[in-house]
Amino acid sequence: MRVLLCVTASLAAVESVKIARELKRRGFDVKIVAGEKALEIVGKRALSFVADYVEPEELNHVELAGIEGWSDVILIAPATANTISKIANGISDSEVSLIALTALGSGKKVIVAPAMHLGMFKNPILQKNLKLLRECGVDVVEPRIEENKAKLAGVEELCLYAERAIYPNQLSGKKVVVTSGPTYEYLDPIRFISNRSSGKMGLELALEFWRRKAEVVHITSKPSGLRLDGFREVKVVSVTDMLWACLKELDCDLFVSAAAPSDFTVERANSKIKTCEELTLKLRVAPKIIHEVRKVYDGHVIGFKAETGVGDRALEEIAVEKMLSDDIEMVVANDVAEKGMGTEDTRILVVTRKSKNWFEGNKREVAKKIAEVYVTEFA
Repeated sequence: MRVLLCVTASLAAVESVKIARELKRRGFDVKIVAGEKALEIVGKRALSFVADYVEPEELNHVELAGIEGWSDVILIAPATANTISKIANGISDSEVSLIALTALGSGKKVIVAPAMHLGMFKNPILQKNLKLLRECGVDVVEPRIEENKAKLAGVEELCLYAERAIYPNQLSGKKVVVTSGPTYEYLDPIRFISNRSSGKMGLELALEFWRRKAEVVHITSKPSGLRLDGFREVKVVSVTDMLWACLKELDCDLFVSAAAPSDFTVERANSKIKTCEELTLKLRVAPKIIHEVRKVYDGHVIGFKAETGVGDRALEEIAVEKMLSDDIEMVVANDVAEKGMGTEDTRILVVTRKSKNWFEGNKREVAKKIAEVYVTEFA
């Protein structure tokens, strides 16, 4: 996995050190190309410290971005209006535009992340040029609009686009709905019943399917705030909210029920319940989201099952029973007494009608394994 990070003369060039460091942390080999004016903003020494900086006299656009060139992905971050317009109009009179045009002609993925004054970004000519780039297959990472500026997208978003560029197009044209996180059942305006789910596994699964080019809808009580093309988040609070949000999105190819919605609901008081010696709550059984979804949806479903202290053999039996009783294609089961809830890592069992597999690791690694099972057996 090789990324050529191209830095242009936007003040946001100071972020390039963070971008290069995070790309390397995620396993990419990184080389950096920066124009003379960009080096006035971020020094060559800083760039050389975090990655392999390409000296101007050593820069060879064919060796870096040609058909058999070094790079897999060209990430231009930040990209100025000048550089964007040059690439869109085939002008190759700078290091970065020459590399980008070579890469486009060589079938390499090019990612452009604009950063500039808001007036320049909204300029209709620039917008026309961005449209031209998209039509040529360039990924445009939308900036954050703040303080009359089109600010460079976050490091996390830029790295996700780079990862997506190297993934196979296994789910292109497919829509995947993923639920995640707990729900909150309010007793009164300030108190609620919930659980310790962090939503991390659901988010990692949503991103894993997005990397594989699916259109993803992430229904959650813990939105990530990520702004990605083809990735939409729907914020919910209660189990009823989550159910209705799911039912609205069932024009999909895969439904992943990774959330931990409440098993019970409670009638909400209009004002704060006064402190007292003893309080009795009347709980009602909440609707089961998978059961309600299955009544109207006949596509693929991945369900989750959490147990406590049952042991591997019993967990396997429980997972198989859930798969058959809920009539779903895959069950991901785990014993939360073993790793806990809300942790960074996990150990899970994935059961389908064809296979049974145990996976262990951090949640991103495990999400990748779950997605691989789905793609191998069902996509």
